[in-house]
Amino acid sequence: MKLSRPLRENRQHGDLLFPVSAYETKMEEDFQMPLSYHWHPEIEIFFITSGKANFQVEAEQFVIEEGDVLLIKPNTLHGSHDCFGTKLEFRAVVFDYSFLSGMANDRIEQKYLQPLLAQENGRYILLREKNSIQKALFEMLNKTFFVFDEKEKGYELLVRAYLLQVVYDIIMLQKEEIQPVKANTRKSEMIRKIVGYVEQNYTQRIVLNSLAAYLSVSEGYLCRFFKENFHMTFVEYVQRVRFQKAERLLKETDDPVGKIALDVGFGSGNYFTTEFGKLYHTTPQKYRKGQDT
Repeated sequence: MKLSRPLRENRQHGDLLFPVSAYETKMEEDFQMPLSYHWHPEIEIFFITSGKANFQVEAEQFVIEEGDVLLIKPNTLHGSHDCFGTKLEFRAVVFDYSFLSGMANDRIEQKYLQPLLAQENGRYILLREKNSIQKALFEMLNKTFFVFDEKEKGYELLVRAYLLQVVYDIIMLQKEEIQPVKANTRKSEMIRKIVGYVEQNYTQRIVLNSLAAYLSVSEGYLCRFFKENFHMTFVEYVQRVRFQKAERLLKETDDPVGKIALDVGFGSGNYFTTEFGKLYHTTPQKYRKGQDT
């Protein structure tokens, strides 16, 4: 089976004239599906305002918590699989490289942006130390979010200015020159293939041995790989992907719940409603109404 860039997030961040967006997500306690694995060509700056979560960038896993700032470089696979059963709130600013670069290949791009975002220096930058610069960075990211959210006259100017300040703060927090990071490319490629396979086939019946055959590995190896890198079984992962697709359809369409259940790969509407309730602590119908209020 040939995969045609299936991991790319199917969402436009801003538009051609203003390629930037800001998002906020709030999750209640015991909700265990924070952020599906995906990638996009834009830069993303992700920061948690409450709680903590297990995060993964390519094959690397780490815990991020309130006050941490994570810069994810373009075309980098990332996601989260566990929020430790606590209330979780996070924000993200996603923007195209061109939004900051100004005149093509000018001094700012050559001296600062290119070295900061070079893939050979790692796929992400994680800032944890809670010093004065980090606190100023966190405050500036929140200001960027609120200005974007309120969209008052001239907000575009402030968003660009604030993001340039954010990049400056991130560079200042680099205490020494960035050293190349040796990535586990084999593990990253395996994760990308798994996520891509499920993205293309979640509407159908998927079994472990079919995925193992596609990857040319044994079922036993694949089971261990899922536990070590996804922290769940293959069946649990497929179900979470289906729920994430169903959640978007409930928000964005008026399709009947039974049709949505079938469209995302559940065998029946009743089974979908039962399993949905276990994860979301409500029915699909009530969830949809809640999104509209």
